[in-house]
Amino acid sequence: MRIESVQSRLYRIPPTVRWEDSTHHVSALEYVVSEVTTDTDIVGTGISYTTGVGGSAIVALVDDYCAAMLRGESPFAVGRVWSFLEKQLRRNGSGLVHLALAAVDTALWDIVGKAVGQPLHRLLGACHERVPVYGSGIDLFLEEDALLDQVETMLAEGFDWIKIKVGRDDPEEDAARVRAVRALLGAGRRLCVDANQAWTLADARRRAPTLEAAGADLTWLEEPLHPEDVRGHADLRRSTCLPIAVGESIYSEAQFLRYLEADAVDVVQPDVCRVGGFTGLVRVAGVASAFHRQVAPHYVAELTVGALCAIPNALVLEWVRGGTLTELGATREPLRIEGGFAYPYERPGHGLDIDLDALAPYEVDSETLRQQDTRAAK
Repeated sequence: MRIESVQSRLYRIPPTVRWEDSTHHVSALEYVVSEVTTDTDIVGTGISYTTGVGGSAIVALVDDYCAAMLRGESPFAVGRVWSFLEKQLRRNGSGLVHLALAAVDTALWDIVGKAVGQPLHRLLGACHERVPVYGSGIDLFLEEDALLDQVETMLAEGFDWIKIKVGRDDPEEDAARVRAVRALLGAGRRLCVDANQAWTLADARRRAPTLEAAGADLTWLEEPLHPEDVRGHADLRRSTCLPIAVGESIYSEAQFLRYLEADAVDVVQPDVCRVGGFTGLVRVAGVASAFHRQVAPHYVAELTVGALCAIPNALVLEWVRGGTLTELGATREPLRIEGGFAYPYERPGHGLDIDLDALAPYEVDSETLRQQDTRAAK
């Protein structure tokens, strides 16, 4: 079996609910869908994404460069292809390169699974039949009553593990929101908070005691500082009893290793697209395992679930309200979530059945996207 062609499409889709945290307002998600076709007519579907900027650059890297490198290759040589492309592309910057690699890597694993008739979680090791899943809101703009309504909705949907945003100007407002949500959840459910890089180390040192005093028994404090501030995260971790979670804005094994060697992180949060697909996710999870840390991947639940079920140190899967592929209408089969657990797809490959017809109204080309961005800037 050999690869014959690669073709990508870019879709710009608004979340189904408002998304706003301490540093970003997300008006649209950009999804890149890459189809890799083989000489046996098996087609693999690859996925990557951005939170609104850079999707056309991913398409260009995949279709204008990676495609030429892939033609004639065996899709079974996933590891060799991943390493070769990463080496060739790395001078373009880690983030963009790994997002492009993700579109290729997820498509190749999809082909391999289809060719041998096995779902991804079995191809990669099948450590778990299911994984815990938490409901995550991008909700810093919500006042307390609206926030509690959102949490109640997620509880009604079966989520016993909840994450909310912090990072308001007034630390007491953050603490009040946390106390209110904990009171609603009761003592038996988990609660996490996410600051989205809002603080300096000095800010975080002042704010952490306020969150600790809220009595919410937080499972983790996520992204308190800039993702490149490894030493700051290490210093903060030594000064607070709150577990520190980091990883959605980190792109390579080496970057994760620096955090782990500095004892700067409790929960490792790689994003399947930002680390270069399933291959990158498994590699990062292996590094975390060597330091006895658990992995709680960021976003794209439907794409991540199969790989997470094959990771021994898996902790939990994130279901981001308003932006899942299921809620966006991008997939024909919703992810199975029951009793606070997510179940991997059993269809051969990664299992995602992307509905291109449903996505068609959101498709954009690079020129259209540039015009949209120019108007938005004005």
